[in-house]
Amino acid sequence: MNALDRFQKAAKQTARPTPALDTLFIGLSAEVGELCSERMREIRSDRSALGLEEVMSELGDIMWYVANIADRYDMTLDQVSEYNQIKLIKRGMHK
Repeated sequence: MNALDRFQKAAKQTARPTPALDTLFIGLSAEVGELCSERMREIRSDRSALGLEEVMSELGDIMWYVANIADRYDMTLDQVSEYNQIKLIKRGMHK
């Protein structure tokens, strides 16, 4: 089992009770918004860059929602990743 599959399995196990699909989509949006809001605060206040830990934490929260949404559509994160890589290659964006 690869790292993405392990993450997805753990994300599903921590999603108890199973959230409604709308809740997952709204939660994903909220987490992306949190990361973007932190970046905006950083830009407006001219403070130092977001720390690695904050970015990693927010990205992990985003991945949790992505993993659970993918699971609800009977997809693995590995499948999503492979699909995206193929899409990027077809667009000529992958090197």
